[in-house]
Amino acid sequence: MATSRNGWPAGDRTELDIRTFVVPGTDVHLALRADVAPLLLEMALWWHRTVEPLHADWCEGYSYRCVHGGDALSNHASGTAVDLNAPLHPTGRAGTLGRFRVAVTRKAASLGLRSGALHRRPDEMHVEVIVPAQRAAELVAALGTPPPPATPGPVLRRGARGGAVPEAQRLLAAWCPYLGLVVDGDFGPATEAAVRELQRRTGLATDGVLGPRTLRVLGISDLARAWAGGADVA
Repeated sequence: MATSRNGWPAGDRTELDIRTFVVPGTDVHLALRADVAPLLLEMALWWHRTVEPLHADWCEGYSYRCVHGGDALSNHASGTAVDLNAPLHPTGRAGTLGRFRVAVTRKAASLGLRSGALHRRPDEMHVEVIVPAQRAAELVAALGTPPPPATPGPVLRRGARGGAVPEAQRLLAAWCPYLGLVVDGDFGPATEAAVRELQRRTGLATDGVLGPRTLRVLGISDLARAWAGGADVA
């Protein structure tokens, strides 16, 4: 199996047991590898309470992609990294954390994580797991509290039927008319291919999943309706 830069296995959601969690007290949904989720969620919650409030639209967890500007798999591809309030902390810009930089790096280190502020090219939005699985499990146990329950997450993916799928297909067909997408209410391979094409054209991660960012591009702003409005999102 392929690995991300930190040595953790990278792959699809099922292989890695990727689940979607809500950062307690926020509306931020993060897709994370379940066994390290408590560490990354603790970091996100601490950030929200200590550094700045987290914005749902600006945070990201699992995404199967390469690092920006390279061909190595990002740690996001293993579900072992998060980006927090990305627009406030652009990649390559140092000093965006201000007086919190040291506190962020120390908090991350206490959880077996590393802040992107320490990268050669600063990435102060980013936090990643850097310890092996056994040490991560020890750190999770030391937290003493279970992670919040996983949620379906505001996404539509292959296998979904009904609900908002026809609306999404109509919008995808308008964006990519040359694909000839049929509006049939079934999120199958053709719909997934159209999603990937939309994501490629708009600079999003090409995972074929209609998550919050892709849904916003399509103009579906009511995410609850998009994923739970009667659709089977299995």
